Amino acid sequence: MSFTTTLTTKNQLTLPKPVRDKLGLKKGAKIDIFPTLNGGFIGRPRVQSNILEFAGDLAHLDDGRSWKEIRDEAERLAVREWISQKRPYDKNRSR
Repeated sequence: MSFTTTLTTKNQLTLPKPVRDKLGLKKGAKIDIFPTLNGGFIGRPRVQSNILEFAGDLAHLDDGRSWKEIRDEAERLAVREWISQKRPYDKNRSR
């Protein structure tokens, strides 16, 4: 089955209703377009992961540090926590 649509003067396409219904598309839906090996294109509805929904909410946590700086600090904190939970060294304790 194939459908034909027309490019408008605003360079927009209208997907035929059977296509929208089959894909479950609603007004404002995003569609990703990918090139194919034969020079054509294929589209599919955008699938947004839950993590991306929260990305904007986490922006205030970005203090400009690099991942290396964050990892280094996390390691320092983990070592400090580990040391604070250890008992003083007892040389008479068996190993």
